[in-house]
Amino acid sequence: MLKIRLTVERRDGNTVELPVYPPAIIAFERWAKCGISAAFSGSDTRMEHLYYLAWLADKDNGNVVKPFDEWSKNVADVEIGNDPKV
Repeated sequence: MLKIRLTVERRDGNTVELPVYPPAIIAFERWAKCGISAAFSGSDTRMEHLYYLAWLADKDNGNVVKPFDEWSKNVADVEIGNDPKV
């Protein structure tokens, strides 16, 4: 199974580590109309995809978040990596 961990850096300097669980992956694939592996491989990776996945993961991890466009205004960076702990 694909195990993903996102690191979200907020504009205020706070950082949160977010494991990405199946509900966020499923919601992402439905929204993006492609598989998660296809979305993040190759040369045509869209940053919007990464930020949207982070927003879904933030919600899925129990954090109260604003609608996507409002949430993204408070984000400085998102990094994606594999998570051996998920």
